[in-house]
This record gives sequence, structure tokens and C-alpha cells, in this order.
Amino acid sequence: MKNNFASVLACCLALTVAAPAAFADNAPIKVKYSVTYGATGVQADGAHTFADIIKECSQGRLEMEFYPSSQLGDKASTFEGLMAGTIEMTECAASDLSVFNDIWSVFSLPYLWDSDVQAVNTVNDEAVRKVLEADAENNGFKIIAWTSIGSRSVVNSKHPIKTVDDMKGLKLRCMEDPILAEAINAMGAIGTPMPASEVYTALQQGTIDGTDHTPANVAANSWYEICKYYSLTEHFTIPDPVFVSKAWFDRLSPENQAALIEAGKKFADKWNNEIWPSADTAGLKVLKEKGMEILEVDKNQFKAKVKPFVDEFLADATDEQKEFYDLLVNTRQKY
Repeated sequence: MKNNFASVLACCLALTVAAPAAFADNAPIKVKYSVTYGATGVQADGAHTFADIIKECSQGRLEMEFYPSSQLGDKASTFEGLMAGTIEMTECAASDLSVFNDIWSVFSLPYLWDSDVQAVNTVNDEAVRKVLEADAENNGFKIIAWTSIGSRSVVNSKHPIKTVDDMKGLKLRCMEDPILAEAINAMGAIGTPMPASEVYTALQQGTIDGTDHTPANVAANSWYEICKYYSLTEHFTIPDPVFVSKAWFDRLSPENQAALIEAGKKFADKWNNEIWPSADTAGLKVLKEKGMEILEVDKNQFKAKVKPFVDEFLADATDEQKEFYDLLVNTRQKY
């Protein structure tokens, strides 16, 4: 897959250089924001806030258009659009970028962080940020913000999960990443990669028994209508980069480039310190009000269960992956 993306990137960049589009002098420059999450919920609310910030920072020269629910295509199609400059901006899990470079697979490891705050502070640390920004730009993307999306816990329709043994045999949807699926398998469940847009129907039809996400997103997706049990395993903590097409960004005026970077910083600050913390707390309250059973678990059991999987990943990792893992581990101690 990485070779396919590299080929697409080369073609897209060649087309961009051969036929650069001109921006109209007076009309606002449209910034199409393509994401897989839904049109309602905290992430959608955040996107609308981001649109206001972009407009303010650019004094109306840049205008974000929000395309939720994979309206412009799935993640792979969106990445291709960004490389070609036909889609300007997206947000995804850091692990999704492993299709371009294996170092991003490190973000798929369970229990990598003590908290989502530690995770987002670590990726914003200069030593880590410069590695990730350089790799993203090498693949045609420019990161303008890092956002916390909390820690994922297991929601299911079958039975309460109180111990790691309760995970056995449950078919759980995970994001489309083989390492995430293998980590779910290591807990005793059956990891089932699936696009986010298919989860609700798959739960209804019994194709899957459950999935994982944060309280705010479980509430936003109305999974409480099907699933009764929410166990606070908090096994995956994967921050989201917000990034734009480098081909498109490089064609902006220096003034608009600076405005977009400023907007990214302001949005990240507002999201990470205001919007997300209150939304996740509110989300858990909604789940309780909707009648979900909220279950505390002994996370040490889960950590012990997946440790052999993490050890095996590191034993088989490339030198670059090991170096990046060590960088994260050493840097996270500061936070």
C-alpha cells in the first residue's frame, strides 16, 4: 500500500507543478475540510469553531467548507485528494498515516500513554513535532494542529466487561489498521477493522458485538441505542493531526500561509484546553442518562495481557520505528 501511495503522490505532485491553479483575487479561497466523523457531535462542533477561527485569522480571505461523514470519500481517497491539492484539509488518527511511513504505527500500541493530555503534549514537544512534521511534508502534507481525542474504551451489546477475561470472543470493530486489530486480539477479543461509517449498522445487524471510542463519540454516534455496556479500558490513546495539502499550501500567499498556521495554533489551544475536556465529561454523563452501564476495570490486567504483543512489535520493529518509539517514551516523561 505504501508503494501505491508513493506512486499516487508522485503523479499528483507532477500534475500540480505542471498546471498550478490561480486563486481569484477577490473571492475567498475555499478550504475543503474532509473527515470521516459525523455531522453532529463534539468533533463537528469543533470543526465549525475551527472555520470561524480560520476566517478570523485570515480576515475573510480563507473560508473553510466542512465535509463530514466521508462525503468526499474515505480516508484513502481524502489522502489522495490532499496530495493532488483537490482537497485542502483533513483530520485523522495519527496511526492512519502509517500507510506512508511505519513510524506512525507506533501510535497504534495499546497503553502507550498515561493520559490523552500526556499524548498531545508529547507530540507537540519540539523534538517529536519536528520528526512528524518532516515526515508528513515528505508525503505531501503539512500539519497545522494536534488535537486530543481522548482514550478509547470498549462499548458492547453482549455483556459487562469487568476483567480482561470478559473480552474473550467478542467481535469488536477497530479502525482500519492491522496493529490495532492485533492489539484487540491480544486482549482476547476479535479485532475487526471497519470504516467508521459502517459501525452503527454493523452493531444493529450483529455483524460486530461492539467497538471502542471515547464517551463523547459514543454519545455522538448514538451507540447507546444498541449497546448497553461501556467499560473504561482506555486502551488506545491516539491524538489526531489536522493537516493540509502541502501542494495547495505552497501556492498560498505568505500572508495566507501565516494566517492558516496561526488558526491551527489557536484551534488546538481551544480544543485541547476547553472544548474536548468538557465534552468528554459531558459525554459520559449522557451515556449514564441513556441507561448505559458504566464499568470500571483493572487496567493493570489489560496492560499485562497486551505486554507480550507490545514486546513482539518492538522486537520485529524497524530501526526507525524503534528510534521513534524511544523518542516518544523519553519525551513523555516530561509530561
